[in-house]
Amino acid sequence: MSILGAVVRVRPQHRVDVVSRASALPGVDVALDPGDGRLVVVLEDAEVDGTVHSAAATLAAIAMWPEVLNTSLVYEYSGPDAPPAGSGAVEDYRAWRGSLKDWAGQST
Repeated sequence: MSILGAVVRVRPQHRVDVVSRASALPGVDVALDPGDGRLVVVLEDAEVDGTVHSAAATLAAIAMWPEVLNTSLVYEYSGPDAPPAGSGAVEDYRAWRGSLKDWAGQST
């Protein structure tokens, strides 16, 4: 499983359209939209009707949209501790956020 965090930069006049379009993609969560054309996007591998959509491929597709000025990968996670895409175990791509409370309480 992969989780990506990215900044997507768009012209402010295209912001609403890009947010709507990106939010409709499987495994995409527009986590922050300050309204100035910068979007913080979290992408995760997702399975829809038996087809696996990788987070990397989804980010690459977004980068090709004509309204998108650029994308910057800020964070990438791939690990064996999460079920792989296509296993049927990924039900809600936003569910990982609940684990942050446990992680934040741990000392390193």
